[in-house]
Amino acid sequence: MAHTDVTLINDVGFYVPSAASVPVVSGDTISFATSDGSAASLFFSPDAISALSPAPEKAFTLAARASETFKFTKSTKGSYSVFVGSNGDSAPANFPKEVSQSLILVPCS
Repeated sequence: MAHTDVTLINDVGFYVPSAASVPVVSGDTISFATSDGSAASLFFSPDAISALSPAPEKAFTLAARASETFKFTKSTKGSYSVFVGSNGDSAPANFPKEVSQSLILVPCS
């Protein structure tokens, strides 16, 4: 099983993920942490929530100086995305509808 570490690089409060996407493969894991130990907000699409364990909240707060690891529970195609922002007010209005077998990582303001 593969593991992917995603670092959220803090560029003056704008978080840029270290990867643009991660394959959705049952049993693989993904972890999130910020480059400077600051807190960040992650916004998971409904399909991403259903593919991860533990299932994250739609708006998930990554605590300061923390990392969070999730395990993929499926390998099917879906509309998988996670937006990354500096606070809970940066939630996207809509998630992409494109279907693939990758979790797309998107910075947002």
